[in-house]
Amino acid sequence: MEMDTLVEGVHEYRNSFLHVVIDDGARLLYSEWTRQPTRAEYRQAAGIFAAFLNENGILYWIQDTSVLQEIAATDMRWVLEELIPLADKSCLKKIARITCNKANIELFKEMVRIAKAEYKLSIEVRQFKSYREAAEWVEGISDADE
Repeated sequence: MEMDTLVEGVHEYRNSFLHVVIDDGARLLYSEWTRQPTRAEYRQAAGIFAAFLNENGILYWIQDTSVLQEIAATDMRWVLEELIPLADKSCLKKIARITCNKANIELFKEMVRIAKAEYKLSIEVRQFKSYREAAEWVEGISDADE
């Protein structure tokens, strides 16, 4: 995937439904949905995320899913089966997810519960309502979570 360099060590990837920024120094991946994806795009994004996680030694991932409407449980399960094993084998330590959609919050909590049980997921995962809360948790400033 072709990325643009914003400043030294900070790279950006963008397509019609996804915006990604990677900070090499912080080993941080920030992803933001720019619109509601189709089912195919949602699944395509899992491959994009997997590539970035594996190629960049990412420790922290802040996901902004604020624009996502309800995601089908079958799609969430597919992502669970495809992305979680790859993420767990990566360097990833923390995932901070930003969302306000109550249905997605509950579905994601269930997905994390399953991932911890089925895959022995060791990555810390929390959900937040703002970027600031998510970033503070990732940086170790706050223990709060939703």
